[in-house]
Amino acid sequence: MSCRIAVLQMCLATTALASEAPRSYGLVGLRLLPHDAVQAREGGLGGIGNYADFEGQYTFVAEKLDVVWGPRGCFKTDKSFFEWYLEDDGGAEVNPDPKTSKLVEYILICRETGLIHRGKPGPFKQDYRILYPEDVAALRKLFREAHAAGLLKHDNYKLIQMVEHPCFFAEAPEAQKIVQSMDGVVYEAHQFNRHWPLETGWSRPEPVVRGAKWTLDQGKDYIFYYGPFLFRETGGYREFVERDWLYEFWKAGLPKRNPRMHYFLNAFPYGGCKRPVGPESEPHSNLGMTKWLIEEVRAEQHVGDGPTRPSTPTK
Repeated sequence: MSCRIAVLQMCLATTALASEAPRSYGLVGLRLLPHDAVQAREGGLGGIGNYADFEGQYTFVAEKLDVVWGPRGCFKTDKSFFEWYLEDDGGAEVNPDPKTSKLVEYILICRETGLIHRGKPGPFKQDYRILYPEDVAALRKLFREAHAAGLLKHDNYKLIQMVEHPCFFAEAPEAQKIVQSMDGVVYEAHQFNRHWPLETGWSRPEPVVRGAKWTLDQGKDYIFYYGPFLFRETGGYREFVERDWLYEFWKAGLPKRNPRMHYFLNAFPYGGCKRPVGPESEPHSNLGMTKWLIEEVRAEQHVGDGPTRPSTPTK
């Protein structure tokens, strides 16, 4: 087990957003997998298509998507995110040496870094992903020294803490202190394993909403990293269940439109799920769901005005 952080530069750094016009809603991001035929073949992800094959068939998403993980392709955004595990670097602690730390090599994109502090999990058994205070200090030091050495464009970047528990970080004073020394929180909400069903699972709305609201009240960014999703071959699936879940989160009070509230779709074929990649005209596809989410987050109507459910295409 490891604790993780997400280090976001291109998508959430102040320098990246400073030139944009004020907005009343947050960012929408999408994880691209598989992004081309080679990745599909090598990853055993055949049968669902890939993003490169749908070039020119997702004009709305290409224009409107804020953040992307994967080759840019048709997407107009220049903001990226990426997951990286620091234990792959062979160490249990943050390496603050800008000459040898792989963090410098990857800091130009959003990354999730796995950390094992001195051979053991993080400081809290309730949430093993939360960093130690000295981890945060080491990362800040790394940024400053890498910038001074000409390896990074800026001397500081936003640190977004990925959490395991939906609200422990917001209710335990010592955990609060650590998160308050960072720039935000990212929470993964799956539709599989212990997260299912929504009413009794790990990601049930009430604790998720508590954690999100506390984060936003601190003036921090909150990322709802949603997915992977169920599909027809999976037990418990019903039509548009992924949208129904989000409606339930919004109904329970998860902010839908807030400049610091971001929705990233963790869209990949977990457990052999055959949900198609695209095109965006297919509402059950990942691109179709992304189009729907962008429209929901940016729409003028509110949740109380009723859901906008796409029609089921002819099979």
